[in-house]
Amino acid sequence: MIRILFLDILKFFLTGVAVLYVSFVVMTLRNEGTRYELRLDPNDPARSLERLLVWLGVRCIGTLAALGKACLNILEDTSADVGEWVLHRRKP
Repeated sequence: MIRILFLDILKFFLTGVAVLYVSFVVMTLRNEGTRYELRLDPNDPARSLERLLVWLGVRCIGTLAALGKACLNILEDTSADVGEWVLHRRKP
């Protein structure tokens, strides 16, 4: 019983940390864009770790967005080629 309660509290805590992290990444992405600079301070390792994790999140989202855009461009070109092929085969 106590183990189940502990696991539920742990899940709740980890979900809260994940939501907080995602909100930091989204706010930073909105304010700074994908060109967010990583600034590390050896005198403040906790803040540096936070900045590093946020920077990694921003970089991942930027990379996924660029990859998605490239995939959509390929699909758009392919769709145009297929449409052209269909029109050429349709004409007698």
